[in-house]
Amino acid sequence: MEQIYTIPVNEAFEKCAIEGGCPFCTLEKQLEDNEIELILGASMMEPDVRRKTNEMGFCRNHFKIMFSAGKKLPLALILESHLKEVGDSLSKPGLMPAISGASTAKKLSNVSDSCYVCSRIEYNFTRMVDTAAYLWETDEDFRRKCKKQEGFCIPHAAEYLTAAKARMKGKVFAEFYGKIYDVQSKHMEGISEKLSRFVKSFDYRYANVPIDDARDAVEKTIELICGEYPKR
Repeated sequence: MEQIYTIPVNEAFEKCAIEGGCPFCTLEKQLEDNEIELILGASMMEPDVRRKTNEMGFCRNHFKIMFSAGKKLPLALILESHLKEVGDSLSKPGLMPAISGASTAKKLSNVSDSCYVCSRIEYNFTRMVDTAAYLWETDEDFRRKCKKQEGFCIPHAAEYLTAAKARMKGKVFAEFYGKIYDVQSKHMEGISEKLSRFVKSFDYRYANVPIDDARDAVEKTIELICGEYPKR
């Protein structure tokens, strides 16, 4: 277990125990922010990083985020070398254009389907989820933080349970699942109740029923189902 992940995982769980939200979404957003900052800053001229960004490129979402960061010169330099690499992958038609065309299509598809930032987030995030399972086993204070969570988004609840099941045995996993079930079922029931109140607010028969905190029920339900962190 890489101990470097224990501090950010603990901090995210502590923060969300107080403020609400999915701690894993918080961690993913932190990872994304860090990667974008690095790629437009200190890491831009590192040969190993530049080679990877030239080869993999970025997804549309992360290109948009980098553009919105307002650092056009470093982004232009990244684009310049990346575009050259993509251009070099084009195969001339030659004597067998069908083969050359198929090869080019495959290379271009690989570029379109890859993203340096996404790959970095996935690499680190997987280890953070595993760290959260490890901390449940070994740290009583972390277990208390876990029990105080508002809840998890559904994709991250699934990842957390999967990571825990892979490393925990018998009674340990049974206790873990019992506590996570209590937290998650309460969270989902609360969101469902808010959504029902929001729907009823459009029915004249419930005109006198206050909507209160159900105004954001649609947003909260989507966050529960898909996660707060925007996937590509």
